[in-house]
This record gives sequence, structure tokens and C-alpha cells, in this order.
Amino acid sequence: MIIFQDPGTFLNHTVHTADHRRFFYTKENLKSNPVKYVRKKILFKGEIRLEIKCTATTEILPPIRSWSKKSRNRCLFDEIPIYWQNNDVITFLADIGMYDASLYHTLNDAEKEQERQFKSAYFKQRFAVSRSILRHILYRIPGTENDADIVLTREKNGRVCVRNRPDIFISLSYSGSSIAVTVGKRKIGSDIEMVRPLTSTKIQSSPLFAGLMGGSGKGHNRHLLHIWTLLESYAKFHDMSFYPLTKERFFLPDTHFVSYLTDQRSILSLASDSRPMKDTLLWIDPACRLASSRSGKKAACSPPLPEGDTYVRA
Repeated sequence: MIIFQDPGTFLNHTVHTADHRRFFYTKENLKSNPVKYVRKKILFKGEIRLEIKCTATTEILPPIRSWSKKSRNRCLFDEIPIYWQNNDVITFLADIGMYDASLYHTLNDAEKEQERQFKSAYFKQRFAVSRSILRHILYRIPGTENDADIVLTREKNGRVCVRNRPDIFISLSYSGSSIAVTVGKRKIGSDIEMVRPLTSTKIQSSPLFAGLMGGSGKGHNRHLLHIWTLLESYAKFHDMSFYPLTKERFFLPDTHFVSYLTDQRSILSLASDSRPMKDTLLWIDPACRLASSRSGKKAACSPPLPEGDTYVRA
């Protein structure tokens, strides 16, 4: 999948196709019929969705999968080994409302010091909840069943890792009260954003977003934030800064994306290499009591919610 940014003339732009080949179009090779030439060059091998327009900016985005919280995609910690066996990547959705003061005591000394660096209660609580959830997840992955097996480190680029477990990859993302903890068998980048108007002046004035700021409404906000999450997940996957990507007209070759619209409230995107990836998205019930992890006890949750009339899962 790609995002293809075109200022309207197809001139002097590289096009990344579905099979990752690249073409560079100039005024000389387009001549008098640019649309015909582009369609022929792109479609003769493989397939790519291309909307031909000679106005404004055209984007081709990976589809958004609709997802909602139901009993069958509710996380039961004891079932994590099965999910881990059957998937390459698992994302767990949680909420800062799960915070309890006792979670502070589940942190190790280095994490307690990191927690003290945060100035607001919001960031302190978010950190404690995400670390506690991460530990509960890791306890169920083979080879990390004990406290001694789980030593979390933070690399210079900000990525959280499990010491001596190069086969486990972690990506954390936050937006509002939402927390997304992604754990995989391969490197992954994730980003979650609550659906809202995009008000950042720095983003609005960037070349990538400047031509897209004229719309309004929830659909328009979802569209902008979908692009945002793709950028953020791509940046995390490649361990790079987000903002330089907003200066480009097109980007993201050789990258596989998955995007979800969760309960019509937030957009989650995952970025990985171009190999096929099997992933699943689960939610953690706020009724789960997380503070027991370092004592060796299992997290306790309330009984599953009754199944609703509808269930949407891509």
C-alpha cells in the first residue's frame, strides 16, 4: 500500500507501485497524454488503485477496518499464548481510567525514576498503566513468565525493548485517554489518534497537509488523522522523526499498513515491512485489576460482557 501525493500534473514524481517498482515521470516522457501514459505504466504489472485527477492533491490510502468492542475480541490474559501463537502482531487497547495508585509499586526502580520525571498526573498515570499492561502481556509470552525474564529497556530512539529478547518487538501509542500496546514477532510501528479536528499549526502549514485543510466534519477529520497515523507509524517503524515526513509530497515505499477505526472514536495504524502480516486487535476490560503482576498473581477481570447484536471485525 502507498500514499501517492500528486500536485496535479504527474510531472517529476516517482510512483511506487503495489509490487514496489518505481517510475519517474518527466515532462518529456509524458508528452501530450500524461493520463494514458501513467495508467499504462502502472497497471501493466500488478494492480494499484489510482484516482486520476488534475486538481489539488490525490491520496491513495490503505483501507480502514471497522472495529468495535465486543465480547469475542475482549482480551483475556490467559488466552494471550494462543493469540501469540496464531498472530505476528497483537495490539491491546486500554484506557487511562484503569489507573490505580497501587500500579506505582509494579514499576521497577528505573521506571519509578522515569515516572517521577513526568510533571502532570495524566502522564504519570498513563505511564503506570501502559507499563503494567505490557508486563501482563509479556508474562504470557513463552520465555518471559517470570519477573527476572522481563527487563524493559529504552533505546536512544525511544523504542521499548525486552532485554535479551530480540524476537519480541514493542510499540506504544497514546491519544487522549486511549492507550495502544502493540507486541509482535517482527518490528512494528503503531499510532493511535482520537478523531478530532487537526489544529496543529505546524501540521496545517506543512506541504503534505496544506492542500487538505479546506474540509470539515467527522469524515474529513478521519481522513486527515488517517494520514497522520500512517506517518507516525511509519516514523516509529523506521525509528525516525515524524515532522520531516510532512514536508514530502509522497512517501512510504516497501511498507505494509493496517488501519482500524475503533468504535468510531479513534484511528489506529500499524506499519511493518512489506511481508504479509497476520494481526489482531483486542481490548482490555477496565475491570481488570492490574496491580498483581509483580506479586506473581494473575490479573483478575469481571465476567465477559454479553454479546451484542452486531460485531464488526475486518
